[in-house]
Amino acid sequence: MKVALISFEYPPSVAIGGIGTYSWHASRMLAEHGINVEVFAAGPADSVEQPHSHIRVQRVVADSRAAFASLLVAPVVERHQQSPFDLIEAPEIGPEGAQAFEALPLVARVLKLHTPSYLVGKAAAEKSYLMIRLRYWLGALRQGRWATLKLPSHYRREDDAEYHGALLADEIAAPGRSIAHKVTAGWSLDPEKVHIYPLPFQASRALLDLPVPTTLRTLGFVGRLEPRKGIVELVQAIPKILQKEPSLRFRFIGPSWPYHGTDMQTWIQLQYPHILHALEFTGAVPPEQVPAELARCDVLILPSRWESFGFTCCEALASGRAVIGSSAGGMAEMIEPGISGLLVPPYSPAAIADAVLSLAASPEKVFAYGSAGRERIVRTLAPERILPLQLAGYERAIRQAARRNASRSARAPETP
Repeated sequence: MKVALISFEYPPSVAIGGIGTYSWHASRMLAEHGINVEVFAAGPADSVEQPHSHIRVQRVVADSRAAFASLLVAPVVERHQQSPFDLIEAPEIGPEGAQAFEALPLVARVLKLHTPSYLVGKAAAEKSYLMIRLRYWLGALRQGRWATLKLPSHYRREDDAEYHGALLADEIAAPGRSIAHKVTAGWSLDPEKVHIYPLPFQASRALLDLPVPTTLRTLGFVGRLEPRKGIVELVQAIPKILQKEPSLRFRFIGPSWPYHGTDMQTWIQLQYPHILHALEFTGAVPPEQVPAELARCDVLILPSRWESFGFTCCEALASGRAVIGSSAGGMAEMIEPGISGLLVPPYSPAAIADAVLSLAASPEKVFAYGSAGRERIVRTLAPERILPLQLAGYERAIRQAARRNASRSARAPETP
């Protein structure tokens, strides 16, 4: 089998988040099984790749996903003419693969769900928006006039290019039940085309060799400092935590993203000067340094407003750290509450504080959760377990493509 794997993100040149992490792990999982994988990713033409005998990486010079989706069509078609692909896989975001799907209509198409843009927008939106709207309305009344603040434009899937890209797929692969159900319902997809199986995750020795903590002194957050990751709610929880456990410290590992006219780290420093003595910010950290950063933490807090999967959670669990994760999305399918970690609802500083204080009161759970979480993530997401599920999805897509092409041929008018 020969697979074209389309992904704007693909390390080391373009390493933004989970899509790139998945593409890297998946290409190696498939290659180790003897499947030829051609990766079409953004990046400089002279990018230095990590070679593998069954992986070929072609970089497309593009500064946006939209440009990438258009510019990759020619090289994909050219490579298909030279050595045909059995299947093309692409993420739903962009939609990065839609134009390539249309350019090669006979090839099987797999759409990999991560998080569609409309769900990203919902998770990033401030929950307090309605309160802001109410204050605007009351202020106008005090001035003797009638005015309202318009709500963001209502989402219409008919206007969403990602939705139309999904309709082209022969197989839609979801990494978990939550994202599958959300997108199937939101886009009214054919449930027969949507199949659920996790993403592969191969934990590094650097993570697996870290000793499991037995005390609670430092709590870490790993990821982009942006609202969607629950960073606002985490910071709001810290004052309550410090009131009862003043010796605890909080370490924020990751780049600070724009927020309220500045960036998230600066906003936190301006809004919460009374707790800065307990906070440390590392800024962006190269992937190879993440294990060393996790080693400096005893517990990880990942309270995202939404995560379809969560590779950061995978790394945290593999490192042997107890994880306080979000119940919204994929982390709820990785963590067994009270066994391999704790779950908190999104938008809830109180729940975050209660979870941290419960661990502080029972520090033996730091070791118990860390050990159980590591064992669970290594067992459930091992490439050798995920590979048969992914290959079965590819075979379904190939069969569906054959049926689609047969139906297309039957509908085509005969040539006189």
